[in-house]
Amino acid sequence: MLRLLAATVLFFLGASVSALPAAAQAGFPIDPEASCVSSSCHDDMAKQEFVHAAAADGEQCVTCHEPPQEGRHAFELAVAEEELCAMCHGDMADKEYKHVPVAEGMCTFCHDPHQSDNPKQLNFPPNSELCFNCHDSEEFEGPTTHGPVGEGQCLKCHDPHTSDHAYQLRAEPPDLCFGCHNRALKDPKGRTLPAPKNTFRDDTLNLHPPFEAGMCLGCHLPHAGANYRLLLEPYPETLYASFSPDKYICFMCHDDEAFAEPRTLEATGFRNGNLNLHYRHVNRQKGRSCKACHHHHGAPNERLIRDKIPFGKRTINIRKFERTQTGGSCSPTCHRPVSYDRYEPVFNTLKVTPREGVDATPEELERAKEEQLDE
Repeated sequence: MLRLLAATVLFFLGASVSALPAAAQAGFPIDPEASCVSSSCHDDMAKQEFVHAAAADGEQCVTCHEPPQEGRHAFELAVAEEELCAMCHGDMADKEYKHVPVAEGMCTFCHDPHQSDNPKQLNFPPNSELCFNCHDSEEFEGPTTHGPVGEGQCLKCHDPHTSDHAYQLRAEPPDLCFGCHNRALKDPKGRTLPAPKNTFRDDTLNLHPPFEAGMCLGCHLPHAGANYRLLLEPYPETLYASFSPDKYICFMCHDDEAFAEPRTLEATGFRNGNLNLHYRHVNRQKGRSCKACHHHHGAPNERLIRDKIPFGKRTINIRKFERTQTGGSCSPTCHRPVSYDRYEPVFNTLKVTPREGVDATPEELERAKEEQLDE
């Protein structure tokens, strides 16, 4: 790769005199007062839309090129290649994280030193077409693509030269992400995405710990991926889904044991006696996905319990959620108010599907209460 970079730089700059034929190295007589850009010499210069100021009129060529022998058409760079651009443009690699061509002084790998039809005299359009000369385009493709990536706008997130942030990011997450996600946006299917920044800044909400820590990349990929919302692992796109642990990114951190058995005295606190209410809601052919009750970023209730649930094009409410020391109660639109208690099971007059397993005995509940409340 470096050999390719060097060859490209050599092509654009004509920097190596030794690479020229002997006759050209010797040069031929020139009028030192004449412009380098004329009908008889370098007449193709200054013809494209974006022209380097030093090459605009043929009068400042000696800023970069100088003849080792006065009056002869044979030139070498005024200073070493890696220092030449810095004479005018300063040090473009003065921060901790540097783009490799910049760090190696290979400015002309991306920029033409004379002229171009692209802004900044770039050798290619200022989008992913330029970046994919080095970066593998396949790594930025997938069923789900981040908006800026899909538009080829790499520079929305990355500085092309140098940065104080890894990967030459323009800022650290979440501030980088909130540069766009500070307002409602539309996804490719036309669905409105709320502004996560509003949730992040809302002191009245309980936040998901990774989100509260600004760890957007703990759950999401920045470029492209196979999963809904660019998640690192799968997650159901719909409110209802048949259950399988491998369908939920949540189990990267949370123990799936809470969803594995219909009865438990330990795996979850969301239980009525030993009736596992997580299992009842989720582990079924038409199970509720986690989003039916919990918000992935933040919610007004403990345990990230929502007060509103997306339901197709509608929104339904959880009118009230209350948590007690040994249980809780909720009153969602989807069913009448219900309560649960881990050690003194509540009888709810609610029509339900048959309950799997066997109720714990009072002795088992009392023993679990003593063990757990003492912890």
